[in-house]
Amino acid sequence: MLIPAGLSAFDESVLRRLLTAGDPHTPATLAEDLGAPPEQVRRSVRRLTELGLALRDGAAVVPVDPRVALTGLLRERRTELDRLTQTIDELSASFHDRAVRTGAARPVEAIVGRSAIAARFHDLMARADTEILAFDTPPYVASNYGDSEAETGALARGVAVRAVYAAEVLDHPDRTNRVRALVQLGEQARAAPALPTKLVVADRREAILPLSEPGAGDADSRCAVVHASGLCEALIALFEAVWTQAVPLFAPRAGANPELLAEDHAILQCLNAGMKDDVIARQLGISERTVRRRVADLAARLGAASRFQIGAQAARRGWV
Repeated sequence: MLIPAGLSAFDESVLRRLLTAGDPHTPATLAEDLGAPPEQVRRSVRRLTELGLALRDGAAVVPVDPRVALTGLLRERRTELDRLTQTIDELSASFHDRAVRTGAARPVEAIVGRSAIAARFHDLMARADTEILAFDTPPYVASNYGDSEAETGALARGVAVRAVYAAEVLDHPDRTNRVRALVQLGEQARAAPALPTKLVVADRREAILPLSEPGAGDADSRCAVVHASGLCEALIALFEAVWTQAVPLFAPRAGANPELLAEDHAILQCLNAGMKDDVIARQLGISERTVRRRVADLAARLGAASRFQIGAQAARRGWV
């Protein structure tokens, strides 16, 4: 489909005919082959030559390697899009400056409808320059706005990402694999037993969080966009408080510890994240029986009577 390059579907059919024909074509023979009006073919040939996709050799029309012509055209379009993006940013900055000057800026904006929420989320992530903070907690729906592609793009731009996941997230294998992949790309991930809400904060100036109940239909799906304000600062403070209490998730070992095997270190991280034995086994690729045996061994070594005490004693020894 070459419509973005300025060619119609008919222009593309003329180009494809030129590229596959064994003998040179003229506009008249092209019209005959395609069963199309000669004037329509002549207009298409004119567009192809203007774009550098074909040359006139006397009466004949000769195709040019499309990669050469279209790559140059693609560069031009990218330059145009970059200029458009810059203009949009300048106009948006003027809008927000005016809102601040006139007092028209609203600290909270309501967005309705899943598609509108998804679009706003992607816009928020795309505009992040330095930092993204996030809470991730079930339930999930097919149109959940927190997909990983937007975060992958942010990480690729060098944006620092810190995310806290509810322990329940780790009951979803697909989600867990996604978290592991994002950590490998540079995300700092932690886990907490539970989270108060889903939340994304970009550059400490704008936040997005759901307003509707889980499972709400499209028409009833709502989220709040909180702009720079005391409320946004409160959400940031909430994130930092939870982050401080959360435990690292899938983080590499800081250094070798002669007292602790790598697998035991991984089990301790999982215990601190609130994972159950079956989830730990699935995450580490070992049996539940092995997990129970290792946990019992850790409890004995640490003098702990409960899973909570295992985590506390391990932290005191610097094992996690």
